[in-house]
Amino acid sequence: MRLEPTPKPDHTLRVSARLVTSSTILHLSADELEHTVTQEQIENPALEVREQRICLFCGAVIQGAQCVSCGSFSQASEASFSSREPGNNDEGSSELWNQWNEYRAYDSDNYGWLEHDEDQEFDPLARIPMGQTLSEVLLQQLEALISPDDALIAEQLVGNLNEHGYLEISALEIAEHLDVTLARVEYVLSQLQTLEPLGIGARDLRECLLIQLQALDEQEAEQELAALLIERYLDRLGKSQFQEIARELKVSEQDVRQAAQYIRSTLNPYPAHSYNADTNFSRSGTAYVRPDVLIRKSANGYEVELIEEKRYNFRIGQGYNTQPLSLSSDQTGVEMQRYVNQHAERARFFIDCIHRRWRTLKRVAELVVDYQREFLEKGVRYLRPLTRAEVATRLNLDEGTVSRATANKYALLPNGRLIPISDFFDGSLGVKDILRELIASEEERHRFSDDELARMMSTRGIPMARRTVTKYREEMGILSSRER
Repeated sequence: MRLEPTPKPDHTLRVSARLVTSSTILHLSADELEHTVTQEQIENPALEVREQRICLFCGAVIQGAQCVSCGSFSQASEASFSSREPGNNDEGSSELWNQWNEYRAYDSDNYGWLEHDEDQEFDPLARIPMGQTLSEVLLQQLEALISPDDALIAEQLVGNLNEHGYLEISALEIAEHLDVTLARVEYVLSQLQTLEPLGIGARDLRECLLIQLQALDEQEAEQELAALLIERYLDRLGKSQFQEIARELKVSEQDVRQAAQYIRSTLNPYPAHSYNADTNFSRSGTAYVRPDVLIRKSANGYEVELIEEKRYNFRIGQGYNTQPLSLSSDQTGVEMQRYVNQHAERARFFIDCIHRRWRTLKRVAELVVDYQREFLEKGVRYLRPLTRAEVATRLNLDEGTVSRATANKYALLPNGRLIPISDFFDGSLGVKDILRELIASEEERHRFSDDELARMMSTRGIPMARRTVTKYREEMGILSSRER
């Protein structure tokens, strides 16, 4: 009998669609989850979502337009059906509307249920944001710089800024539209470009960066090389062709790299994004980063709460959570039963994924908070080394699960500071804080070089190479000694 090697069948790991969906929901940020919940609610009639009206920035229950805890006109979570009117011929909608009017909010401070004041709840004036948009601020500032005759030109310029702050049409088009001279439009545009945020009203990226650089040159030392790079080599700079640029300009590659770093760390390619109204809203109405995890200090230590868990209450809709009592045996009845079963099963799976997300995120957050207790009490220099692999081992989870649970998530600390959860795993934060303190203590006539900073860190018992100092300094957005 002849023996020959026989290839073994390939063992392929088959990942179910359910597992992929569950992992995806765990990875979502707060904004992405909100969108996903809304979309699922639209597509699946079996899913009912009740939202408690809470502040999405501090988790407190909101009765009016303003959060009494954090003081902001926050993006209070709204009832999913609060704008739905019961129709005369829609008994289901009418019943749902009546149920929703009986909705009561949970009082997290007193661990009880509160009845809403409906007059305040549905006060239309209470829902109007009080802050000014970027367009309104720019027009107000322009009023003091231009004549009243040019007000229409200003409105056209500001009205044609895109979400990044760039002018989307040419000055010639506005001049022809308003039947005015091109010189008048160019003058108003030049005044617009002097306003903050710097770079507003630019027609392209090059002009945006040059406007900012020119304003900075009036306050600091002139950055001639940076201006030259923006004017002539912006495209090649984006491709990191530092050596070729240095050869053409007959300067050192290090000088080109430093100028490029100055451009990246100092100038803003999207000026409109830096506008922050008092209401925490931007010009486009986009919300700023908000916490997923609330860390509160109590008599028993630190407690962890999830904004989502306080906000959402999911359930299977009436008529879907139980099997219909009787359905005819004809084709219509079979199709109806299949329809009900499919949507009910889909809703159950979606709710299970959300609850699994909450359990995982809360377990991870509680372990991290307990491990980093000194950091919460004493500051960043007491941050202990911790990896996601260690958390996974302690919780008997997969490391990828921990990574997805902490990605794009933010924690609100007891002192009111909002940080990415990933910061709890960044062991370099304490070192960076010491490095920042050393740089802040330097004299104006003598700026510490990276070599000097490395030696000073070593004398403090933190051995560090010069290239590590350079890396940390650049990550913190601090310029080199020659540029400071």
